Amino acid sequence: MKEATILTLPYPPTGNLIWRHTRNGRHFLTQEARDYYQLVSQVVALSKQNSQLAGKLHVECDIYPPDNRRRDLDNAWKTISDACTKAFVWKDDTQINRLVLERMETVKNGLVAIRIATISD
Repeated sequence: MKEATILTLPYPPTGNLIWRHTRNGRHFLTQEARDYYQLVSQVVALSKQNSQLAGKLHVECDIYPPDNRRRDLDNAWKTISDACTKAFVWKDDTQINRLVLERMETVKNGLVAIRIATISD
């Protein structure tokens, strides 16, 4: 593995609140989702991550929830990975060959710490 890229992101809205559906079957992103994706894009830009990561990736994600409610890590991860894709951290989340999610202690407002490394062939 090469040197890791480290990002600290805000805690995501639940995956259950990202998409809404109309009666005629149209799907759309909620305003909450669009706001989160925009915020992640700003954080990534400020982190001076210059280019999309290429190749196979190893990702470790520490998720610090904002409270003690029961939460599924995979719901949080789906929102985080979509936001990282939209922020051009990587080309596509299918590049991730190894993913480690860990629930950490609660912190006010929650946060997400991600370490991303490329995997050598």
